[in-house]
Amino acid sequence: MIRMNKEKKYHDLVKKSQDEYRNHPEEHKNTRIVLQAAPEGFCEEINLYTYWQGFGYAQGIPEIKYLLVAQDWGNLSVMKKGTAERIKAMNQGEKDVNYLDKKSLDFETDANLIELFKVLGYDSIANTRYADLFFTNFCLGYRAGKESGGMTKTLMMKDSGFFKELCDILEPENILCLGQLTFKCVYETLTGEKISSLKGFKDGYNTFIKQDEPIRATCGRVTANIYPLAHCGSMGTMNRNRTLKDDPRVKKDALFLQKGDWERIKTRG
Repeated sequence: MIRMNKEKKYHDLVKKSQDEYRNHPEEHKNTRIVLQAAPEGFCEEINLYTYWQGFGYAQGIPEIKYLLVAQDWGNLSVMKKGTAERIKAMNQGEKDVNYLDKKSLDFETDANLIELFKVLGYDSIANTRYADLFFTNFCLGYRAGKESGGMTKTLMMKDSGFFKELCDILEPENILCLGQLTFKCVYETLTGEKISSLKGFKDGYNTFIKQDEPIRATCGRVTANIYPLAHCGSMGTMNRNRTLKDDPRVKKDALFLQKGDWERIKTRG
C-alpha cells in the first residue's frame, strides 16, 4: 500500500509542478530570469536532473540514501542534441541509455560530482544508475533567457512546497545541498526555521560547511540529515579553495577540500 501510495504521489507531484509553470508563468520570473516548464511530454520525472540519478523512481520506490539538491537546471535551449535524444530514449523505455555521455564530462560540475561521489563509495555515477541515489534541482523551472546567474532566494522558494512534498515522498536518509543558496532554501523549507537562527552560519559558509553539529529535519516518516556543501562547479570550487589556494594539496587537486567535506559525510554514515 505504501509503495502504491508513493507512486501515485510522485506522479501527481510531477504533473502539479509542471502545470504550475505552464499555468502561472508570471509567478516565476524576476528582472533577470524567466522560468518556464519543460516542453509537454519531455520531462516525465520531477526534474531533468533526475534522469541522471533517480530515473524510474516511481516504478521501484527504492529507499533513498542520498538526495542531491542543486539550484536550477539552466536553459533548455542550450541543451546538447545528444542529451535531449537520450532523455527521449529513456522515456521510451530504451535500456542501457544514460543521461550522460563521454562529452558531458567536459562540463566541470558533472565531472567533479563523479569524483566526489566516489568518496561516498559510488564508483561510477557517470554510467551507472544507483537505486539509492536521487538528483533534483530545488527550482523546478527552466530558464528561457539568461543561462546562469541572477537567481534569488525569493524565486527559488516559490518551489518550496513542491520540494517538501518530494522529500516526504522520497524519505531520504541524507540530503546533500550544492551551494549556499540551495542550502538556505532546503533548510528553511524542511525545518520551518530562518537561516539566521542557525548556529555558526554567520561565520561564513566555508567555515559552516566544516561544522560538526548535525542538521536534521523530518521527511515523511524519517529524520533526514542535511549537509551544506560547496557547489562543485568552477566558481564554487574557487570559493571553497579561497583561503587555501596556495596550499600544495589544493594546487595538486582542486577538489581536495571538497573531498574532505564529503568524507565527513561518509564518516557520519
